[in-house]
Amino acid sequence: MPTLTSLSISAQITLDLHSLNNEGTEGNQQQTRMVHVIDADGQRQVVNAISGDMFKHILVEHLTPLLIAAGQPISEHSRRLHPDRILPDEAFTSFAKDHKNSEILQFMLRNCAVTDLAGALYAQKAVARKSCVEFGWVVGIPERTSTEQYFHVKYDPESRQTAAGEGSVEGRQAIFHRPASSGVYALICTLELYRIGLNDITRTYELTQEDGAARARCLVQALAATLLKPTGAQRNTQQPHIVNCVGSIAVSTGTLPAPTISPLHAGFQDQIDEIAGVLNGIQPDSISVRRFDSMSIAVQGLAEVAGRITG
Repeated sequence: MPTLTSLSISAQITLDLHSLNNEGTEGNQQQTRMVHVIDADGQRQVVNAISGDMFKHILVEHLTPLLIAAGQPISEHSRRLHPDRILPDEAFTSFAKDHKNSEILQFMLRNCAVTDLAGALYAQKAVARKSCVEFGWVVGIPERTSTEQYFHVKYDPESRQTAAGEGSVEGRQAIFHRPASSGVYALICTLELYRIGLNDITRTYELTQEDGAARARCLVQALAATLLKPTGAQRNTQQPHIVNCVGSIAVSTGTLPAPTISPLHAGFQDQIDEIAGVLNGIQPDSISVRRFDSMSIAVQGLAEVAGRITG
């Protein structure tokens, strides 16, 4: 079976009544994240969006326990979901002082699977482990996404009146406004599976084939989990309603990348199919594409890809 080198997913995911990514608070009003995009007619639009950083964080939350269950080495700080991954670990800092950059990178790859897959930057010696995962902004499609502000009151049971409507809440009950967004969002993600365990300086692999395959399976499974449960802000009271997910999964077994087209384009699935045909003309049978029109089929497709990865 050919080795999988890259995977991409391009999808329109419908999320209702979520508040996964906010910019901050002004007074008692929470501000959701908004971005400018250019629509199909070349017009600038302002839409709600969820940053790629947020989705990368979501994926790492799902990825870490999968790697632990697979018996892969995880640094102590990565187990605690520290954003610097292996870098604060005493064993790493002690090793990095007296070794050259290629050896430092080798230490990262062999001793922390999360760092291998999600990346880290050791600034003291400018040693960068580039992430094997790439997310774009998860951006609302113009005219198909909206954001509203909702009134909330945080009641203090010690200060509530004996009868409904009696007295004023001003000064005693916290009044605030919280956003909720609903709509169809464009999601793109690429997994560079061939880079798992690859030392970017020596261009040699630092893992056995079995360990590399185990990490690749965990990464694909974590992507499926990210679609199923996009964690983020306000989930305690505004867990997203995931209504649907439509798109394409592309897989490459050659040196050409699995194609990705933004789902902001209405015909993105057709374009991906056409590009795959062109790439297969260059490297025969290297690109395969699977369409999906529901979340269940998307997850099934990713599960089948994970099952194809063998050591």
